[in-house]
Amino acid sequence: MKIILSGGTGVLGSEIIFEFLEYFIENRIEGKLYLIARGNAKITAAERVNTLLSSSFVPQKISKIGLEVIKSFIEVIDSSNITPHKTLIQNLSDAYFIHSAGFVNLSTDAQHYDSIYNENKKVTESFLSIYGPHIKKFIYVSTAYCTGVRAGLISNDFHNLDFEPQFRNAYENAKFESEKYVARYCTEKGIEYQILRPSVIGGKLMSEENRFHVLKYMGFYLLGKFFHFYSKSKKNENVRIPITFDTGLNIIPVDYVAKVIVKSFQRNDIIQLNIAHNKSYDIAGGIKIIMEEAGHINFNLVPLEEFKEYQNVTERLYFEKIGKHLSPYLNAPKNEYDTELLNSILPIPEIDAHTFRGMIRYGVVNNFSEVSI
Repeated sequence: MKIILSGGTGVLGSEIIFEFLEYFIENRIEGKLYLIARGNAKITAAERVNTLLSSSFVPQKISKIGLEVIKSFIEVIDSSNITPHKTLIQNLSDAYFIHSAGFVNLSTDAQHYDSIYNENKKVTESFLSIYGPHIKKFIYVSTAYCTGVRAGLISNDFHNLDFEPQFRNAYENAKFESEKYVARYCTEKGIEYQILRPSVIGGKLMSEENRFHVLKYMGFYLLGKFFHFYSKSKKNENVRIPITFDTGLNIIPVDYVAKVIVKSFQRNDIIQLNIAHNKSYDIAGGIKIIMEEAGHINFNLVPLEEFKEYQNVTERLYFEKIGKHLSPYLNAPKNEYDTELLNSILPIPEIDAHTFRGMIRYGVVNNFSEVSI
């Protein structure tokens, strides 16, 4: 079995690597993971992958077989060489390409729109152009939020909507347009494809080993990270955070997402799948937990219409740094995802106040330091 994976050194991609290694080992499969990675002036692509595989975050059932055996399952493709070796291309006719790489940036700033959009869409187009004619199937990892601002029950089908999506930012737009491009290209070329859409990715929950770990802090973690560091300034100005009180925060553990991908990538009956929680977490309760753990207890949650102007320096700093980018999510209409199919693939783990607090506390205890790979 041959798996080509982009984004393997990222938040989700690293967990996908671990899941496939476990899948190969436990099922005695002669598998090969072709990891598309990017080097830089200080470290090569191969060295980045080696750093990941040598880290303490590798599950014990994998690390116990030894690094050399682990590396025997892996071949690194340096993405700086855009044209792979011809011998490699010739060996990929039965390969599955999982495109997990993405430029996750929720910025609403107009000057960043084109770069965020192009970084996501053009990379997808490039991978399909190079690998598409030679592979068995293309699996695109999108986002459950690329359907834009929506209320009510959201199905797995984002491609037959009777309305034009209203996107909150360039990232959502790029992911949606990339999905349509994948579907169109693969249909025209007769290539199998699949689109998998995680919601907001949180820390690991599927085992006690490395519980709550996440490689980088994004999404709801940004609120905790900002106030964790800001609270150290000893400023105690009150901060108002505008929210829509009946909306929710849809969180899904990173290791759950990886397990679902490995369980789903060969299924021909799954074309589109939202990997989202069946129940969104209460936004007001979640923010209160975040602020408590971050150490900034002087705050108020207010309706968006009451937030007219900044009342102090802290409010201005919060809103200009991250608030304006998070606000479209904190003030979204209430919705839920249809998870009947997802739950049949792998039961969705519960996220209650205790586990949500554990995710935030993990970041605080580790000073929100991200693993450099």
